Amino acid sequence: MNTARLIEHRITRDLLQRRDSAVDIANGRFVERLIIATAVTAGMLMLGSYAPELLWALLAGAGVLTLGTRVS
Repeated sequence: MNTARLIEHRITRDLLQRRDSAVDIANGRFVERLIIATAVTAGMLMLGSYAPELLWALLAGAGVLTLGTRVS
């Protein structure tokens, strides 16, 4: 019974160490942002090839929203 507890303790300790040394969360956020940027770029390319006028209207609207929707 003592040997089984020792093995269980080692396994638990190893699992906790692996969890603590996991990949940094910031790296995961970078990958998520990269995927989102790629998806938006692909969507804009598809929209631009089918309806360029709509793409320009959406870009102009996004620019207006970005420049000043907040009132100070």
